[in-house]
Amino acid sequence: MVKLSNFNLVFPFNHKYDVVFNSLYGSLVLVDKEVGAAIRNGNLDLLVSDREIYNQLKSANIILDDDVDEKEVYYKVSREFRFNNKAIIMFLGLTSKCNLACRYCYQSLRKTIDGADLTEDKWRIIRGFLERRVREGYELIAIALYGGEPLLNPRMARRVIDDIDELSRKHGVQKEIMLITNGTILNREVEEIVNRVDAIQVTIDGPRVIHDERRPFKNNGGSFEVITSNLIKLVGEYDKYVGVRVNVDEHNVDYIKELVDYLLEVDVGRRLGTIDFSPVHPDQADIYNPLKTSKSFLEYYTRVSRRIVDTVEYAVERGFKVGKMFIKGPCMCKYVTGYAVDENLNIYMCPAYMYTQPIGKIISDRIIAMDPGRYKPITSDPDCTRNCKYAPICYGGCIYLQHKNIPTCLRVIYGDEYLEKLIRAYIISTYGNTIVNKESLNYIHEKVVR
Repeated sequence: MVKLSNFNLVFPFNHKYDVVFNSLYGSLVLVDKEVGAAIRNGNLDLLVSDREIYNQLKSANIILDDDVDEKEVYYKVSREFRFNNKAIIMFLGLTSKCNLACRYCYQSLRKTIDGADLTEDKWRIIRGFLERRVREGYELIAIALYGGEPLLNPRMARRVIDDIDELSRKHGVQKEIMLITNGTILNREVEEIVNRVDAIQVTIDGPRVIHDERRPFKNNGGSFEVITSNLIKLVGEYDKYVGVRVNVDEHNVDYIKELVDYLLEVDVGRRLGTIDFSPVHPDQADIYNPLKTSKSFLEYYTRVSRRIVDTVEYAVERGFKVGKMFIKGPCMCKYVTGYAVDENLNIYMCPAYMYTQPIGKIISDRIIAMDPGRYKPITSDPDCTRNCKYAPICYGGCIYLQHKNIPTCLRVIYGDEYLEKLIRAYIISTYGNTIVNKESLNYIHEKVVR
């Protein structure tokens, strides 16, 4: 006996196809309208009668054996993500110094502290911590070089890359190194770093006037021209995955399409890995420029998030690649082995808390936990995840925003309509040519990796 999964989300793709996304198993399937209607209506007889359709849907876990307990599967998947003892994920602050004075800086407190760099001695402690974990059987080290502006400490950036490479070779473990940079520094001193990382993220917040007002240099000079010139070099001269992040709030949301058009004009758009649009946290947006539509953080966050979806659709129409923006969790702060570490070895629940609320510290190859409550959001799901089709792609939402009393349920923030738009945009972005050019196409099947 078989049954349909309780985690199937079915919605129209175009006049010919429906999309089935299974949030628990990460399956993404493009089906014809008749099959889509049968899944939506629970018509198993039609699905089972066609062996080809049945086999496709069974392999994608859209159809399951009757004895599969999906609550148990969700619990197992949740535990595997949170208590993964095979991967270490670390945002590593190389410095608290920055050459920009962004109006909405996520690390507001950093503006009031003296900048400091990660030193050789302190990196040696972190390396010892990583090596011990590798010896215990961890198979992946994923590090984001972070700050401040990490390229203001290029010597330690090179040292970190050298040592992670050595750990990888010595112990046969995988490594992933990402550079999160404001894009203002690209010269001979940092060229080796750029060449050796696996991915680079650069932030641009709109066309020139808008960006320069939001992300100026500390002398108040505009940074747009420097950043876009460097971005053009990055995508043109380096064989590297380069993504653009756009931080969006009420004050720039109307101008983001102009940025999309500009990136196409300078021949950057289609050479990017992806472009990502992220809402500025409501408390940060309100600090630098008070919310203009409402004093309700939830209303602000919902409105901006939905406006972003419209921009995503526009970017995809213009040929940009977008990522799986419909996958919102679990984030690194819900992994027991996920760490945000500053240059003084303080540990934070996530990068948004940097320099404000440390919950631990790395000492030698051990962690001294300063806040036992750190594990509560990791070991338990909120009640809202029970029997929710969206639970496997949000795990209860962003902990930082929840602490600000802002619900982050995907159904509240997006509603079915806007979540469907995000999934549809991703499919077009990734498979557009295949769908258009093959009229006989019946199925696309992808195992979505979180």
